[in-house]
Amino acid sequence: MKDTTITAKQKRTELLFLGVSLLLAILINVFSIIIYHTRWIELISTWYITIILTFLIYLILLLFRLLFTAIRKISR
Repeated sequence: MKDTTITAKQKRTELLFLGVSLLLAILINVFSIIIYHTRWIELISTWYITIILTFLIYLILLLFRLLFTAIRKISR
C-alpha cells in the first residue's frame, strides 16, 4: 500500500476552508436572529446547530472543489 503525506500547505488550506465555513454558519445564524427578531442568546444556545451547519457547508465546498478538480484533470 502506498503511503501518502499531507503537507503543511494542504493542512492550512483545509483549516482555511473550515474556518470560512464556520464564519459563514455564524453569519447565517446572526442573519436569522435579525430577520426573526429573536434573542441574541441563541448564538450560544444553538451552537450545536452552528457546528452541524459548519460541517455541512464544508462538505458542500468539498464537493465543489472535487468537481472543479475533476473537470480540470479531464480537460487537460
